[in-house]
Amino acid sequence: MNRRDLILGGALSIAAGAAARAQTSAAPKAGAPYVPGEYGETLNIMFTTSTDLNAFMPPGLTCVDPHRAFIKGQRKKGGGERSAIPHANSLQIGISTMATTAQFGPRQRNILMWESVPWGISSTLAGVKRWSDAEMTFIFEEDRRLIAQGSPVPVVLEVQQSGYPVLTFRGQLDGRKRVEDAPYSGMYVGGEPGADLLALHFDESDFSRPVYGTGELSFGALPIERAPAGPGKGWPSTLLKDIKVEGCTFQDMQFTRSYGTEFETVRKALPVG
Repeated sequence: MNRRDLILGGALSIAAGAAARAQTSAAPKAGAPYVPGEYGETLNIMFTTSTDLNAFMPPGLTCVDPHRAFIKGQRKKGGGERSAIPHANSLQIGISTMATTAQFGPRQRNILMWESVPWGISSTLAGVKRWSDAEMTFIFEEDRRLIAQGSPVPVVLEVQQSGYPVLTFRGQLDGRKRVEDAPYSGMYVGGEPGADLLALHFDESDFSRPVYGTGELSFGALPIERAPAGPGKGWPSTLLKDIKVEGCTFQDMQFTRSYGTEFETVRKALPVG
């Protein structure tokens, strides 16, 4: 595909996604500064693991299912005037699971994330973030047409650090739904020693035009680093064992939050050390 086709295909895909979301915009909360939301595309890969994911939870937070997790590969724009570089493209890949508390119920919890842009490292939605080289297949309107006609389209997601692959997904979108996506009902953030555990609320989230598929997911280690004994700031993704993909979904996404009112405290910070 030449550069002109790439640009044209991307423009058509973004335009179609914007049209699909036009009727779902949320009004800002009364009395709160409204920040334009983030939008783009996401590839969600649902998988099971023999590893007990409760080992990655801070005190006060438990997994809904300690052996089920998902990858979020998000190609995003936006973030509003509070972003370091507003409306800059970024690719964010995370390993997440559903966690819960008695007060706020099931919400997403990011347990490890990779960012393609350095300013993404400083945001608040995960305790463990790393800068990486990442690639995710572009899906154009022609791809959607082929899938609808019964012709599968390949999809690849790859994350590298220091030239070594730490996450690789190779699959295809064939239109067959195999599993439900994790609900985007809010998130739990923080909770590490010295940090409050918080419930993050979204004003609005919208996911549209889903295309389904499946594939193979694997994690790799960095030979230049030693793996810690268990979850922590330096934990490698290879701590997750016996990975089995249940299915994947590629779709348009959009979400918004109002700064200053989006967090509620689950518990106060525990002492460090």
